[in-house]
Amino acid sequence: MSKAQRESLKNRVLKAPLLSISLEKEIKKLKKELSWIKGDRNAVTLQKNSNLRVVLIAIRKGASLLEHKVEGPITLLVLSGKINFLANEESAKIKANELVVLEKTIPHDAKAIEDSIFLLTIIQPK
Repeated sequence: MSKAQRESLKNRVLKAPLLSISLEKEIKKLKKELSWIKGDRNAVTLQKNSNLRVVLIAIRKGASLLEHKVEGPITLLVLSGKINFLANEESAKIKANELVVLEKTIPHDAKAIEDSIFLLTIIQPK
């Protein structure tokens, strides 16, 4: 991790009564980092507390988030590109401005059909 990335993380507020986040600015930052430039994905946690996590993810065409599950329900909102989302042997092709909602503890994976950006929301069980 570069010095600039460490400084950015130090200054990042992940939990507050009210957070206002520019997705446009966060996407620009993601695309300037080495993880995106040299790799197949990059992500940043925008909000995190005991009940809720919001993550912005950039993923290159052909890259996958291999099958996994989380303890709470999730939503996945595609901001740009197209994702093939798989869960319980069902699949859905999700494109910009489309949303997937998944109940808790269901194994799932996602593969980028195109370079894509999506917002992942995870509800944490208490």
